[in-house]
Order: sequence, then C-alpha cells, then structure tokens
Amino acid sequence: MARLLALFPIRNILSEAAAVHRLAFVRILDPINGGRFHIPSGHIRVGNRINGGDMRIVSIGAVIRQAQVIPSCEKQ
Repeated sequence: MARLLALFPIRNILSEAAAVHRLAFVRILDPINGGRFHIPSGHIRVGNRINGGDMRIVSIGAVIRQAQVIPSCEKQ
C-alpha cells in the first residue's frame, strides 16, 4: 500500500533514444490492526511506516496497475 505524492517525467538527454520515463513518488504505508477491516468504515486502515524507508520512486505503470481509491484523513 502506498500514498501517491507526485507524478513526473524524466528524460535521459545523454541517450540517443532520449526516452522519457514516467515516474511516481510514493510513500509506502503499513496496515494498521494486522490488516483487518475497520468495521465502521469497511476499509483496511493504513498508516505511515515507523521504521523509516518509506519513500520510493516507481514507474507510473506500477501505480496504475495497483491503484485503489481510498479516503485519506491526515489527522488519523
């Protein structure tokens, strides 16, 4: 599970192909309460990682294949 923070392209201008890579900056999240459903909302709740190492740059394709729309509440 991850929270999408930004989308951006990178072009390798030193390559003859000059390919554009479309990337996403994400924060990896961990399930709360062992990944069990939160009864009132019917969702699995997630939170920030405690041990760090939670930021990643990945292909946009990886984000699109895994995308789920979930409510976000910054106060929880």
